[in-house]
Amino acid sequence: MVDSRTSLGLLSSVILGTALIAGCSSGAGGGIGDLFNVNDNATGGDNVNANTPGGPLLGLETVATETGGASGMALRPSDGALFAVNPDGLFGPIAEGADLSGMTPIGATNLADADIFDAEQKSLVLAISNADEFWIGSQCCVTLAVVAPTGGAAEAYTGLLTGPDPGDPSNIKPETMVIVPANFDGPQIDPGNLLVGRETAFSELSAIDVEGDRSVVNVDNPDELENPNDFLIRVAHHLTFGPDGTLYASRGVPSAEQAGIQTIDPDGRPHDLPGTQGLSAHSFVVLGNGDLLIRGSYQPAGGSRVSGLLIWSGETYALEVGLALPDADLSEDDELVIAPEGTIYLSLPERNQIVRVIDLR
Repeated sequence: MVDSRTSLGLLSSVILGTALIAGCSSGAGGGIGDLFNVNDNATGGDNVNANTPGGPLLGLETVATETGGASGMALRPSDGALFAVNPDGLFGPIAEGADLSGMTPIGATNLADADIFDAEQKSLVLAISNADEFWIGSQCCVTLAVVAPTGGAAEAYTGLLTGPDPGDPSNIKPETMVIVPANFDGPQIDPGNLLVGRETAFSELSAIDVEGDRSVVNVDNPDELENPNDFLIRVAHHLTFGPDGTLYASRGVPSAEQAGIQTIDPDGRPHDLPGTQGLSAHSFVVLGNGDLLIRGSYQPAGGSRVSGLLIWSGETYALEVGLALPDADLSEDDELVIAPEGTIYLSLPERNQIVRVIDLR
């Protein structure tokens, strides 16, 4: 997860249409044209336009194969190089056409050690600090793994367990992690912090001072600070920042009554994003024009569920289907990242692939 500064370029204009996909093959391969057949007669409902005679808006190009189920993925701030983590360790830089099964990990081959995750974990998240330090988390454990910029064995970080003080531990088992950009600064969160999130009934957030003493701040909801009986529901299944420094958070489980994506103020106060009711967003990135590209699923009232790549328009607050994907190719661990120049990468652990999102219009 990285701070996004530009759009795909190809997605910076108003989205004009969409398509659903039928008869999909889940075999490994290259371009999207080899994998999917377009059903031009598919229709959506409510706030989703799912009928574009010309076919899907988006496609996928294979970047890396045999990824070992790599779920965590991030871009290194110093040079934009792509890295990924799987149960075997940390891999990168990942070049075009890479086969991770033939690569030697640069570090983190000890993730299953007793002082880190204590067993092999498939669901891993990755963030890279501004100093190019690698941070790895898993929903299994409060412990994080830290790898030096030069690689090597992972060091266990237990600060989430101890928290700001012995009586106020964080105890977050990370579902998502992101580095706070320079243009986001609040009373509990500082630029350069590693922001760690977990979606529970109270949607926990903690900020780690990875550029300093590695201390932890538990991010409280401001309403709770004013009145413990008055709190807002804040989501934290996935976190990312927009180019203007806006913090976005998503819901992993769809709800017809609650928004699937929120913005979160620097003081921790959440605000529902219009038009995202019923949305489950496992990962997403913010484009330069304010639109969101989402790996999620959506089921409008009276309509069929659609899973794959969705687009939320910052102009109309409407959701559109960019590319529907078969459920067999998808998981909650799918991860989107966007490079400063607008290139978007998607990890698909179930396919053992990392792909690039392209425009087919």
